[in-house]
Amino acid sequence: MIPLYLKGSDFVEPADPVYYLLTRDGLFLVKRTAVFASCTRVRGLPWLAGAGEEVRWRGPRVPGALLARAVDFFREVYRRHQAEAVALLVSRADGPSFDLEVPEQVVAGGHARYRIGPCPPGAIRVGTLHSHAGAEAFHSDLDDLDERHADGLHVTVGTLDRRPTYACSLVVDGRRFRLDPLEIFEALPGDGGLPADPEWLARLRVEEVPRDIHEGGPPAAV
Repeated sequence: MIPLYLKGSDFVEPADPVYYLLTRDGLFLVKRTAVFASCTRVRGLPWLAGAGEEVRWRGPRVPGALLARAVDFFREVYRRHQAEAVALLVSRADGPSFDLEVPEQVVAGGHARYRIGPCPPGAIRVGTLHSHAGAEAFHSDLDDLDERHADGLHVTVGTLDRRPTYACSLVVDGRRFRLDPLEIFEALPGDGGLPADPEWLARLRVEEVPRDIHEGGPPAAV
C-alpha cells in the first residue's frame, strides 16, 4: 500500500520513492525515480470507498405555526415599508424544539441590515429566515455572500403581496445545498395570516431613502 503523508508546516520529504501527499490544495501523488521527480494531483485513494457531497436535515420538522409568525412579520414590514426583514431560527433544549428571535435591524427598500448578537442562554442558532418583499423567493448573490460563513439553514420568503413562495437551503463550508421546504417545515403558510408581533416590529429602524435635490423628486437610486 502506498503511504500517505500530511504536509504541515514541519513537513520533511520522506525517503519513499512513491507516496501520497495531502495538502491544503488537495491530494497529490509524488514519485521519484533515478531520472525524474513528479508531484501530480489525484482525485482520491483508489483502495478507499467513494463519497460525494451531501447534507441531510436531521432535526424534527419546524412547526408550520412558527413559520407563519415569521411570514406575518415579513408581510407587515413589506406593507409598511416596502422592505425586507430578518428573523433568526433557534433551537432550545428546555422548551419547544424551535423558536424565533428577531434582532434589531435597519430596513430600507430592498434590504435589511442587522447584527447577530450572542445566542440566548440555552439556545442554539439553527439559521436565518429573511424576506424578499414582493420578489420571488430565491437565494441571491448577496445571500450567498452573507451566508458563506454561516453554517446552517437559510430560508427566503418571497411574493409577500400574494401567496408566499419559499426557498430553503443548508449552507455548510460555503457550499449551498437546496432542500424542499417541506423537508424542513411541517406546513407552508398561504395567503392568510395574523397580526405581526408588535415587539418584533418595535425592533425595526427605517432608513430614509435619499431623494434628489428637487422637492418631491424620486429616490436618488431610482
